[in-house]
Amino acid sequence: MPERASGPTTVFFLALSVFWTGCGGTSSHVCPAASNSTCCGASSSACPIDAIPLLYASTTSNQILGFSINSSGSLTAIATTTGPANSERVAIDGNVLVFGDTSANSVDSFTVDLVTGAVTPIQGSPFSLGTLDGGPTGILVGPYGYLYATQPNGTIVGLNTSGEVGAFASPLPNSPYPAGVAPSQMASAAQGNSGTFFLYAADPGDANGGILAYSLDSSGSLTPIQGSPFPTLANSSPSFVLLAPYYSSPGTLGAQFLLVSLAEAAKVAAFAIDSSTGELTQIPGSPFAVGNGPNTLVVDASNHVFVMNAADHTVSAFNLGSNGMLTAIGSPASVGTASGGMALYSSASAVELFVADTTASAIWTVTVDPTTGGLTPSGQPLTVASPPLQLVFVGL
Repeated sequence: MPERASGPTTVFFLALSVFWTGCGGTSSHVCPAASNSTCCGASSSACPIDAIPLLYASTTSNQILGFSINSSGSLTAIATTTGPANSERVAIDGNVLVFGDTSANSVDSFTVDLVTGAVTPIQGSPFSLGTLDGGPTGILVGPYGYLYATQPNGTIVGLNTSGEVGAFASPLPNSPYPAGVAPSQMASAAQGNSGTFFLYAADPGDANGGILAYSLDSSGSLTPIQGSPFPTLANSSPSFVLLAPYYSSPGTLGAQFLLVSLAEAAKVAAFAIDSSTGELTQIPGSPFAVGNGPNTLVVDASNHVFVMNAADHTVSAFNLGSNGMLTAIGSPASVGTASGGMALYSSASAVELFVADTTASAIWTVTVDPTTGGLTPSGQPLTVASPPLQLVFVGL
């Protein structure tokens, strides 16, 4: 079983995409013990050269679909795995996948072999979140490997880790935490290298389109930030929140922003994050117009933001400015009948957005211009074995 390295882990969730730059002594990324691989550890600065980029999809059935990604960004199906049906929320911690199961109010955890793509359930999975029906509505593996799950009764449940990545044990101190009306998707941010973290959650049940904000201490306990919930627009139904760091140059992190899809307003709100307090201040000009029914958001390392317009079945692209303003890039790209999740894959030879089309049982590929952020659909979608809902990229 994978064991967590000592020390905190800063986790940035870019929609359902994750960018890794290597492994170190404080990383939770656990590499496979293949005979021709070198596993990551305290003395390792890189992961095995034989690891492959991978894409996984939750589905409307009890299948988890897996795909390898070649150098041009094309998908090849690998073995499927049994998992929860209709999982609308997926989280990732290194090479561990966590799927929300609303039918049982639990989470299912799996390790991914980065060389073969094989997915293996973690001992003890699924992990119960209680007896409430209809949850979780959102999940997040946050700092220190703690699990947070939003619930439809206006709470957030927090679970401690047992010491193994993806294995969740006892409740966090003071859990469950009061969380507005009906919280859903979450994102986290770090206060520099101070060891202080912030957690944000959309609350579509809030009449003012509120965004819940909390600070985390080392025990994982949540404390509301002054001013929370922060309003967006009345009756806008915020559906997705995303941490969007601005890079002033490649690898140089500037200000951090929080982006929020407003499903009922056809807009995306943008907030500046106070690096000391975690308080949110809406950017001038926010919210910004997008397509109808925006939900999943993705950001890349070149300050491009991508929005899934679920009601229009399109993807919009924007430039993220150093001041947090969003500027549209070209016209939205059509993606059939897609309204599900997105994942971003980036390599030296290709930058691709993968988009789940539940209605057509397919995954669309949209090519991203790495310089301009412009979008070009890449022909016909890939038909898959079961209707996909959410997508997540796993790789180096």
